[in-house]
Amino acid sequence: MKTLPFYTTFFALLLTNVITAQTKDSTDVKPPMVIDGKKMKITIDTKGKSDKTVKKTKKKTYARRIYDTDDETKNNGRDWFNFDLGFNFLANNGTLDMPEPYKGLELQNGKGCNFNLKIYQQSISLVPQQLYFVYGAGIDWNNYRFRDNVDLIKDADSLKYTLNTTIDYKKNKLVSTYLTIPLLIKYKFKENKKGDAFQIAAGPQFGYLLNSHTKQKWDQGGDQKKKTNGDFNLSEFRIGYSLYLGYEGINFYARYYPESAFKQSKGPDVNTVCVGLAIGGF
Repeated sequence: MKTLPFYTTFFALLLTNVITAQTKDSTDVKPPMVIDGKKMKITIDTKGKSDKTVKKTKKKTYARRIYDTDDETKNNGRDWFNFDLGFNFLANNGTLDMPEPYKGLELQNGKGCNFNLKIYQQSISLVPQQLYFVYGAGIDWNNYRFRDNVDLIKDADSLKYTLNTTIDYKKNKLVSTYLTIPLLIKYKFKENKKGDAFQIAAGPQFGYLLNSHTKQKWDQGGDQKKKTNGDFNLSEFRIGYSLYLGYEGINFYARYYPESAFKQSKGPDVNTVCVGLAIGGF
């Protein structure tokens, strides 16, 4: 009977070794090795020293355009409250002389001011960082300053005036105010190392007359002022053609209106010309 416990013990030890060996083999299995490249993924599955499986999987790549904020700003800029400031003149067949019978309305050239407020301006890139389409909205003021002491007659069928012999005006001008819509094509040349580039833009500016008036100042027992509202037969709609040039933040503009500043046959046949600085860019 002593042999029975012996064989029982021997069989239990043998079974324990078998279970231990199987458990060790299962825990010694290494996880698959993965090599993940840009275009291909390789998986090496090792179950044992002599049993290796290699799998190659071709990866699919997807391209998605990601915009850089700075580049987007450069390509599609938006500006508020830039302005043009310069002088305006009335041209008559290449001269600055008023035609007959409006010789009394000669201007003080060099004192007439043009102020073009560009309230809003949007640039749309046609060729990134080179070619742009620019549009916007603004208000344009023209000041035509008379040389002589003339009084314009409001609400007349055609532009009429009288010569005032009793008052010597210190300032005597006709002011027009137009709502404007500029449309420009702008080209930007290659930037230098400092990030500066020569720029040029050209295109029409459409205008609709909002208001016009005369403003006079004189000294008679103190400063005297007079403002008279009226259309004075100025053109209700007009189109001016603008040219802008700029480099290193210094910008110039010129604008020419091929149609007369006044309604046809109701005033002198003269064309408005403006030149000056574009403050804040274009």
